[in-house]
Amino acid sequence: MQQTPKGGWKLIRDSFSKLIVWFKDGNIRTFYSIDWKHRYSRQRDKNIGLYRLRKLITGWGNKAEGAEIYDKASGKRVARFYEGAEMDPVDDEDD
Repeated sequence: MQQTPKGGWKLIRDSFSKLIVWFKDGNIRTFYSIDWKHRYSRQRDKNIGLYRLRKLITGWGNKAEGAEIYDKASGKRVARFYEGAEMDPVDDEDD
C-alpha cells in the first residue's frame, strides 16, 4: 500500500494516466487522472482514474474529435476514442 505524500497527492506527479484530447475547434488539451478519492487518501486506484477520464470523454461527446489515454509509467496507449466512442484496440508496436 502506498503512503500519502506529505501535503497530499499532486495531480501531475502522482497520476497513473494522462488523457490527450484533440477538440474540433483546434484546441489540444492534456488531462491527468485523479486516482484517489480525496487529497489525503491513503491509497490510489488506477481504475478510479481511468473511469473518471472515460466519463470526461463521454461528457464531451462529439465535441472532441479524438482522444487517447496513456499510462504515464510505460508510455503505452491504454485506449483510443473518436468523437466520444471508444475504438477497438490496435497493435501499436510499429508507431
